[in-house]
Formats: sequence, C-alpha cells, structure tokens
Amino acid sequence: MEFSRSLIDSSGYDRPGFADRYDRYRPRPPDALVETLCRYARVDRPRLVVDLGCGTGLSTRAWVGKAARAIGVEPNPAMLAAAEPAEGIEFMEAFAQETGLDDGCADIVTCSQSLHWMEPEPTFAEAARILRPGGIFAAYDYDWPPVVDPEVDAAFHAYQERRAELRRSHAILRGADIWPKHGHLQRLRESGRFRFCREFLLHSIEEGNAERVTGFAYSIGMPAVDIDDEEVERRLQVAELGEASRRVLGERTVPFLFGYRVRVGVT
Repeated sequence: MEFSRSLIDSSGYDRPGFADRYDRYRPRPPDALVETLCRYARVDRPRLVVDLGCGTGLSTRAWVGKAARAIGVEPNPAMLAAAEPAEGIEFMEAFAQETGLDDGCADIVTCSQSLHWMEPEPTFAEAARILRPGGIFAAYDYDWPPVVDPEVDAAFHAYQERRAELRRSHAILRGADIWPKHGHLQRLRESGRFRFCREFLLHSIEEGNAERVTGFAYSIGMPAVDIDDEEVERRLQVAELGEASRRVLGERTVPFLFGYRVRVGVT
C-alpha cells in the first residue's frame, strides 16, 4: 500500500489546476466500449459498475443512463474533489485493492487509463471478489497522442521524448515503468482469477483544436521534481508544441481519433 501511495505522490496529479485540465481535455469512453462490455457481461443494464482509479470521474460518468448504479473508486483526494455527481453515480476514496464493497456485487469492474498505477495481483483479486460469476473486468487505455495531423502528431511525440528525458534525469518513477501497459493481458491471464481473457481494439472520434492539443499535453501531468515550474516548462517546451498546433490547425476544429486497447477478464 505504501508503494501505491508513493506512486500517487510522484505523479503530479495533485498539482493545482491539474484535475480541471484532466477533466476538460481527456477523451470520454466511447459508447461502443460501454455497449461491448454490457454484451460481454450478458446484461442490458448493469445493476452495478465499479470504476477503479476513476480520477475525476470521466470514465464513471460514461455509465450515466446505461447502468442502474456506478461507483468511482479513487485514492487521490485532489482528483476526487473534481468528480461531478450525476444520477446513479457516486464516488468513494479508496485504493483499488481495498474497495470494501460486498462480494459478488458488481456486473462490471473497469480500470480506465489507470491499471498501470495499481499493483496487479491485489487489484485482480479485489476485482474478482466483487464481481458476480460471469462478470467482466476491463482495463482499457487510449493511445496518445490522438491521430490529428502528421506535423502535430510528430510535435507531440517530440514533447513526449522531452518528458521521458526529464523523468530519466531526475529518476522519476511512473506506474507504467513498473507495470507496462503492454503486459496487462499477460498479467491478467497469469493471475488465475479469470476463466477467459482477451484483448480487443476500438476507436472513438472527438472534436478538437490547437488548444486541446496543448491542454491534452498538460493533462498528462507535469513531473513532480525538485525544480521550479519555470525550469520544467523550459525543459518540456510546451510552447513549441502549441506553436506547431496553431500553425497547422489555426482556428479550425477537426476530428481527433483516439485508439483504445481493451483487456478483459471473465469471472
């Protein structure tokens, strides 16, 4: 548990204004994902969906009107404070491996862009415990950057490389460094908690502009390092990414294509 807490503390997710940027610029789970998970769980309307590592509740709110009840579980109080209530939606502060929910209470348990922050074995054990027989655990992540334009995408990849170099130079540890996303399916299978596991791909399209490109970059979080914000800004060169986006997109709003990778386990 202390290890999980140390990852949260080093994520930068509790920095001022981060939660609002996260909620504004990150993509929403597509309807096709929700519909597929319901079909796989063999329910038209889940009685309960539990969303582990829900952040600001973006992924939890995807179930409004589609599930009788959904609970977003999040250990970071700064992110949880930005979670907006909605009909049939509630939030609780807890770690994914210790929800305190009843055995077999959920039809579907999800991890949206969050499993790489969690210790796999206890998380899988908790998900299997709270799922009813035939229930679905789904860990899904979107690729970034979204598909926008070759020049914009190249500028974003360059920004990501600068982030990686800053992390390396200050020995900043991320969850994905310990539990890489490409290993989710294998770890899910090796846990022995699910009778069938597989991966599938889908995509969604949302509108975006130059502001959203830079907003999305900031929503990844500034590395929490022992240097001032101005130095971080200089090293990351976010302005360069913004200039490339404005040069290509101008004032236009265009389709942003987000690719999703979904790993599911059936109890």
